[in-house]
Amino acid sequence: MVTAVKSHSTVARPRALPGSVTWLAGAGMILLIALYVYHAWGIRWVPLRSALTDFWSYVAAGQAVLDGAPLYEEGKAALPTIGGTFKYTPFAAVLFVPLVGIPVSVAPALVLGANVFALLAVVWTGWAMLGHARDHGRLAATAALGALSLGLQPVLWNNTWGQVNLILMAMVVLDLALPDHHRAKGALVGVAAGIKLVPGIFIVYLLLTRRFRAAAVSASAVAATVGVGFLVLPGESWRFWTGNVADANRIVGSAFTLGSENQTLRGVIGRALGDAEPPALLWLSVAGLVAVVALAVAVLASRQGNELLAVATVGVTGVLIAPMGWSHYWVWFVPFLVLGAHAAYVNRSRLMLASTAAGYLLLFAWPIGTNIGLPFPGLLFAKDGLPDTAVTALQSLHVTVGLVLLASAAVHVVGQAADRPRDLAPGFAAGRVLQ
Repeated sequence: MVTAVKSHSTVARPRALPGSVTWLAGAGMILLIALYVYHAWGIRWVPLRSALTDFWSYVAAGQAVLDGAPLYEEGKAALPTIGGTFKYTPFAAVLFVPLVGIPVSVAPALVLGANVFALLAVVWTGWAMLGHARDHGRLAATAALGALSLGLQPVLWNNTWGQVNLILMAMVVLDLALPDHHRAKGALVGVAAGIKLVPGIFIVYLLLTRRFRAAAVSASAVAATVGVGFLVLPGESWRFWTGNVADANRIVGSAFTLGSENQTLRGVIGRALGDAEPPALLWLSVAGLVAVVALAVAVLASRQGNELLAVATVGVTGVLIAPMGWSHYWVWFVPFLVLGAHAAYVNRSRLMLASTAAGYLLLFAWPIGTNIGLPFPGLLFAKDGLPDTAVTALQSLHVTVGLVLLASAAVHVVGQAADRPRDLAPGFAAGRVLQ
């Protein structure tokens, strides 16, 4: 996946994507086929009693709120999670209360429907942020690219486990696509950060891009979510915010640091050292350096009007620098897929198309075998018949691709800064208009 485009991403008039009836119907059919394949995949998991495991942990958290049961205290919390404890904020547990009582037969359709809707919303909005008109062409391109995105390992994993990462990403993208003068801008970012801490990096991004009102709205939204948590769950909120939140191993414990599922810089460093508790100074220094450079790239991209590139860069950075990040956190590859498709189309570049396709194939959910008795997809889990060096490299696949994308973004924005056109129409910044 590539990010480079020859022309500035801010355009005076909306671009038109191919929009014939045949193309629209074909794209819709591709999406339906992808959804059918998902249905077949889900059926395969049902006998294994592992389908939607994370979703059912959300339901259990909601039930714990109703019952007044512990959420975070090890040895007392008894949720169906690793270690039995809840991994998100108290506010998230409160949000999950309405899920209690959902029939088992309804859950798969609910999860897939919500996640696919969020995915398509991100792709649709991404095209808008790149200046494409709201027409049949954009609808068809959204369906086609949405169908392809369903094949990405992180996206498939979100739907398999019943995760919320696609929904959180949609909240962030929809929020940051709003015009800067919109009073609600920043609210969804704040709520997303109040559910799962990783999106909090976007508040830093808003500050760095001098959108202080939006940053204040985000911070206020976070504060409101914390307040709701303390109002409903005062004891659990105190335990989380005064202890659990600062524990790098609170999600799964140090035993999972070295596993392929930990696709973060800390995980890569831990695997390289063979140390489940890598030195904090080392990994924090590396993470800090990556964050500083990546945020600088994002700020420059935003100033150039390429808000989608900026948002995608910040999203990937947030996952890279997290203490623990499952492979399903990497849904932020989807905006980069939109960027790559856009660059290939606008520039009529076979090289860009080929590099985007290569990145997609690396991240595709290839059926490579099983792990802990389950059909795990994706090259990062590949082991059979491969030399140790290849297995080691693939174990950090998402991190490697993420760093390559950040480097590509850096090259692009520096190049754009060198030849930025002066006659662009003000007020039509690609990332500041939600169509």
